[in-house]
Amino acid sequence: MKTALLDLLADPATGGPLTLEVGSRNEDGSVAEGSLRAGAGERYLVERSIPRFVRTDDSGQLQTSTSFGYKWGRQDSYGDAAAIASYRDWLVGKYGFGSAAEWAGYFDRRRRILDVGCGSGYSSALFLDTAEWRGNAMWIGVDISTAIDVARERLGAIPNAHFVQADALRMPFAPGSFDTIFSEGVLHHTPSTLAALLACSRLLAPGGEFLFYVYRKKAPVREFTDDHVRGVLASMTNDEAWEAMRPLTKLARDLAALKATIDVEDIPALGIKGGRYDVQRLIYWNFAKLFWNDSYPFEENLHVNFDWYRPQYANRQTETEVRAWCAEAGLQIRRFNAEESGFTVIATKAP
Repeated sequence: MKTALLDLLADPATGGPLTLEVGSRNEDGSVAEGSLRAGAGERYLVERSIPRFVRTDDSGQLQTSTSFGYKWGRQDSYGDAAAIASYRDWLVGKYGFGSAAEWAGYFDRRRRILDVGCGSGYSSALFLDTAEWRGNAMWIGVDISTAIDVARERLGAIPNAHFVQADALRMPFAPGSFDTIFSEGVLHHTPSTLAALLACSRLLAPGGEFLFYVYRKKAPVREFTDDHVRGVLASMTNDEAWEAMRPLTKLARDLAALKATIDVEDIPALGIKGGRYDVQRLIYWNFAKLFWNDSYPFEENLHVNFDWYRPQYANRQTETEVRAWCAEAGLQIRRFNAEESGFTVIATKAP
């Protein structure tokens, strides 16, 4: 843990200062293992150079945390070159950047970046691990799960990168600490998407930018299926849930292999919009998330399906809700990209 991070941390319960105990400063300015003590006597451990602030007895949060810690720990199930390229193009496009280099350069020109729910660092690596990142900005990855250890393993050598294990609803920073907050597909994996959005906005300085993506509410049958499958997996271990996704992923693969299309009229009772659909995508958007991409290895497709169905908290929202929540948080939307999957937003904190 570098001194720059230590100086930025605050007690998540009171906002007060923290004092390092037990550990000592190393010659390179980093801080050795120890604990951080708050004024009220609360202590937060520093383990493997990562300060640990998670305090929750919410069973849904704990289950969601464990699910993502497991998923990102399976490093053999993600990171395929074709999948990374596809994901990079999707991110760059939906946030409105002209190229991956422009995307990376944007972040390098910021001052302090908070990645809320960084997981293994998969999204942020797409700008951190590039020639455009020179470490001019301070990047802090925060995650509630043990995925933060994977992130440090993968990105720990990146200039000016720091890691904190904390709850998105209870982060250890003072209000206004960041000029940039990035949260790609995370706010909805909390007890309340609104509460998470408000917690992030409090940490954003006036004029700062918040870039985030949240799930969109789908057709009614798809919503029912999503919750049903999530309920079926609830009593399983993570290993069992992973295997339960295998036949589902095979079905997605086999439907995609049909290469069949169908013309559909508007069906308001099912929330289906008319048009020509690939059969697999018709089912995907309206009946059950059966993800498949031919350019991905099988396990990477399975990884995506597990990501959707396994966590207990996976809220979906409407455009009206997201816009209203931004207004409540004092965020002025400057880009709102709506897709079938969700909403990608860039908003500025009001002065």
